[in-house]
Amino acid sequence: MQKRYKQQYYSCYNTALVVCPHCGDDAFVKNVHDYKQASLECRHCSLRKSGNELVVYKAFIKLHCSVCAHPIRYEQGKLKEKPKNITVQCDECDSSFQVQPKTEKYLDSYEKEKGLIHDPVFGCPYYFQEDFKGKLFWARNREHLLEMENYISSGLRTRLPYRMYMVERLPTFIKEAKNREAILKILQKWKNLYK
Repeated sequence: MQKRYKQQYYSCYNTALVVCPHCGDDAFVKNVHDYKQASLECRHCSLRKSGNELVVYKAFIKLHCSVCAHPIRYEQGKLKEKPKNITVQCDECDSSFQVQPKTEKYLDSYEKEKGLIHDPVFGCPYYFQEDFKGKLFWARNREHLLEMENYISSGLRTRLPYRMYMVERLPTFIKEAKNREAILKILQKWKNLYK
């Protein structure tokens, strides 16, 4: 008798298992969709960060000198606070001005590695990911991994009406029968990696 998969409501979208930017071991990012409540916690090196710590500002000024009409451009990023006024100087006539800059708020997350999936707040790469025949195969966390394993190892799959679930959005290469054994081996390796 074939194993039957029944769709579950997958509720673990808010947590990601990531590579710690300090020690390279596993760490958790909680509340990945709201930087104000997000936290990064590593149980190995005791790294603790909140999403609010990442908030920085970029100030920029674009104007023409009121003395000689020469264009003045100024830009500075990674400011911890919004600057009220900035002194800028004209390169042409050496006049200086106090100007209130325009500002943008952004998150100063860790530098992202090209070709990998990262959490949206801190920019840490997901712990479970690897290349599979030229395509990136990844799992957000252990619950995501187990749900994919349950789905892929099932011969019969039952759909619940009216809802879009995680497994329905899986890329085709994961669902294909010809890749089943190889994908299951990767999932098993990941499970053994993180117990």
